Amino acid sequence: MKRLFFVFFMIAAASAAVFAGGASSGASAQKGPDSGFFSRPIKGEITVSAYDSMMYKSYLEEAAKAFEAKYPGTKVNVDTFSAMPEIKNMDQGNMRATTVQAQNDTQGRADYISRVNTNIMSGTGADIYAIDVLPLTKFVGSGTLENLDPYMTADPQFNSADYRQNILDALHYKNGIWFLPMDYTFNYYVYDSTLVPQQLAPQFGADKVWSADQLFKLGIPLYNGNYRLFNAVDYFRGQGGMFNQLLNENITSFLNLETGKPNFQDGKFAALLSSVTDYAQKGYIPKGVTGQQNAGQVMQMSMQAPTDRFYFKLNGNVSLISLFSRGTGRVTRIASAGSSAGIEDNDEIAGIEANADGTVPFSFNQGFGINSQSKNKETAWAFIKFLLSKDMQLSTNLMSFGLPINNDARFDKAELMFSGAAMGVNMPINDQIRQSIDNYRKAVEILSDSINSYVVKDSSLNDMIAQEVQYYFAGSRTADEVAAVLQNKADLYLSE
Repeated sequence: MKRLFFVFFMIAAASAAVFAGGASSGASAQKGPDSGFFSRPIKGEITVSAYDSMMYKSYLEEAAKAFEAKYPGTKVNVDTFSAMPEIKNMDQGNMRATTVQAQNDTQGRADYISRVNTNIMSGTGADIYAIDVLPLTKFVGSGTLENLDPYMTADPQFNSADYRQNILDALHYKNGIWFLPMDYTFNYYVYDSTLVPQQLAPQFGADKVWSADQLFKLGIPLYNGNYRLFNAVDYFRGQGGMFNQLLNENITSFLNLETGKPNFQDGKFAALLSSVTDYAQKGYIPKGVTGQQNAGQVMQMSMQAPTDRFYFKLNGNVSLISLFSRGTGRVTRIASAGSSAGIEDNDEIAGIEANADGTVPFSFNQGFGINSQSKNKETAWAFIKFLLSKDMQLSTNLMSFGLPINNDARFDKAELMFSGAAMGVNMPINDQIRQSIDNYRKAVEILSDSINSYVVKDSSLNDMIAQEVQYYFAGSRTADEVAAVLQNKADLYLSE
């Protein structure tokens, strides 16, 4: 199964383009660094390990080289596991599209986790692990990861005020902070101001929070059959589609990783599946395609001029670039598989995406934790701090669509995104673009202010859910049958 991402640079003739915050009970407290820890010289060899080569390899290799230059006598080894994705470019008129086809390798992730576990058991594990596919709950519970909270508190060179504080707050889990993200991402909803009545507009804005269920309840009375309520298809094999949207907002109802108890058979999961197909049958959302499609065909269709309108859309934070570029002659459009961009000229921010319980989550592209068995924690901690520096947060090798957790870097990256420099295209910034950048920065900060949680997930369980729900949407199993299979599989996995 492929993950598809589409990035479009539409160029005008004259220019180019949960766990909630706060401590919670759980893992036993570890001893923090001793009094002399931060005064010791940074030296010696460390290894950084990650599953995802596409996300991590180039960035970590760049960082390793720069770190070794800053601290002579150090050596940083970079170990990534997955195969590099296939990247294709397509030009059509004044548009350039890039598609990244990354293999959704369920077995590969399982093999990597098994290898990491074996290395840790034998005492040969890496010093730093990327928290990309590793099961955080299990690694925290087993004491594999170092609690970074005492490091952050005691290190005189680490100033939490340099970073987005509510992101750091949301990382507290089982009496500690077990990894630090380099960036953060969020989703937000927009509404089409030509379809949603003007009297409802005061309910929307960058300071508001909405879940999909709340917007369905608001939108269904407005529906007249001419336009769909949401742009997400009912189901798409991958990360997109309305099923995944609702699953993500309700995941803690089905999986409690702290207690190790799955909950797929109380009727709520089957009801979620049924509601998605019901929404598609009533025309509220488009019907998806359950089979594989040629990636080139998907990209070609996505490049066509959007002609549909939708009452509401779910966008990633990078789409704010497009929203605040309107009228400037520059448009960057991000289209993910499983949804349609539609007509965007009248889109306005409805609010940041919330979970069903009202908490507002964030995700991240890259995050790192320290192996509690590391023989060189001083250098490992110094390297993580180095990754959090402004220069490294602005690296073009750091996946471009995340927002830097470093406050100064986040401010500067806005200009790099609007100028195209972050994506390899560098254009002058006039007064109009400058105003767009300022408006964009304000919206990002207002939306980000609502974030108060990070939902701990497990890639093995995510793969399990994806594997089983395809049978429901293919029509070979009922919702109750899928729920029963998931209950048994998840129960077995969590009891291991």
